[in-house]
Amino acid sequence: MKWLTSKYVFPLAVITLIISLCLQCAWIRQLYLAQKQDVKSRLESIVSDASKQIVYRSVAKGRERSSRFKQFFLSSEWFALRQAFDELKLDNLHSQFHYGIDNDSTVVEMKMSFLNDPKKHFKISSSAKTDNMSPRQVSSDDQRDLKSLDSLVDRQLKLLGLSVRKNYALYDYSSGNLVKSVPFSKSNISFTSGRYTYNLKFLHRYQLVVANIFWIVVFQMRYYLISSFMMLVLTAAAFYLLIRLMKNQQLYAQAKITFTSNMTHELQTPISTISVALESIKKYHLVDQPEKLENYLNISVHELQRLQGMIEKVLKQEQMDLGETKLQFSLIDVQPILQQVIQTMEVQVQEKNASIIFLPTTEPLFIKGDAMHISNVFYNLIDNALKYSPPYAKIEISCSIADHQLTISFKDNGPGINEMYQQQVFERFFRIFNQDNIHNVKGSGLGLHYVKQVVALHGGCVELYSKAGKGCNFMVILPLYEEN
Repeated sequence: MKWLTSKYVFPLAVITLIISLCLQCAWIRQLYLAQKQDVKSRLESIVSDASKQIVYRSVAKGRERSSRFKQFFLSSEWFALRQAFDELKLDNLHSQFHYGIDNDSTVVEMKMSFLNDPKKHFKISSSAKTDNMSPRQVSSDDQRDLKSLDSLVDRQLKLLGLSVRKNYALYDYSSGNLVKSVPFSKSNISFTSGRYTYNLKFLHRYQLVVANIFWIVVFQMRYYLISSFMMLVLTAAAFYLLIRLMKNQQLYAQAKITFTSNMTHELQTPISTISVALESIKKYHLVDQPEKLENYLNISVHELQRLQGMIEKVLKQEQMDLGETKLQFSLIDVQPILQQVIQTMEVQVQEKNASIIFLPTTEPLFIKGDAMHISNVFYNLIDNALKYSPPYAKIEISCSIADHQLTISFKDNGPGINEMYQQQVFERFFRIFNQDNIHNVKGSGLGLHYVKQVVALHGGCVELYSKAGKGCNFMVILPLYEEN
């Protein structure tokens, strides 16, 4: 899809992330409401079950082994009947509850009466008959059962792992007036349960009040929230990696095109030179002029060697990238290899009117490495310094040892490398442009990439220290050979 370029990918990724975020928020909101309702249902269930248990305990004292008591007073039908009796509050309705227990049977009576004549009125009342109990004893039992109910609610909350800031309100059973209020303001109350009786004295009704259930709901949703957050993070990371990959691919494609253009030009130059030389030999019958013939042949051989060197450089890099290069490790002394490379490059040094200052150490510097590839590393670094430095360049090469590591420094007085490019120069095909987006120096963009790969295969690294306008210092760090 040609239209899907990098400039469209970023806004598309942002829009997708925003849509994903909105969908996640909508889903989390629905989940929050569902979880909130579930928490409220559990709190309501805790209070209703506790009320059922306390009523049973208040009635069944001394008769705990009676299966009939347990079956009746803990049944959902009895609880529903009692709640209906408690909630039925109509005009001119008088309700009265009575239960009696003897050795033979237990009697439960619910009595409701109202006047048929709507013009007549009597005071609305609800009461319970208590046999042989003084008001003081009834009040004492009521307080005891209230404490038992509140304590049981606390235990049930802890068993379910619900840590809440709670209190309770108390209502008069007959009038419904508030007897004990909670210390919370109405705006801070998140949940209020129904009103429940907690014994058969019917003096008061209990209501659980919870200040805030928000964090309880959030805690219940913790796994959903974490998974939602992780999904958004992974989606954002995937888009980031995709955009970065596309950008790198685009840069790589541009660099490859530039590399192809440069290599085509560089390959064409020696071919053209050889063609002109051979054509001149044929056209001017230079067979009869041995000196000119030898000169043209030397030019052709030199150009063929240069052509072969460029082709080998590309092939070696391809083998290196594919992991097909097998290094021939042996014990080598670095300094003689450096001196040989410097001597080999004497012609290029003279053409640039440059100078190479080599500061060897008195002791041999042995490493375990491939002599050919190590010499290619040195050649590439010196060649780069020569190509990018101005005339009369000065290159200093020195060796030092520290912490069982050998450091070989290649320092020049060239234009230097801007800090923003210092990591990219080791990438394949990368070359620095000038202000007009033009390469002033011909090259393949493979040299430093090759250097980094070879040094890494030898267990070392390459460090670059440079400032724009103040030259470069490439430092090859390799492990020294040590006898076990």
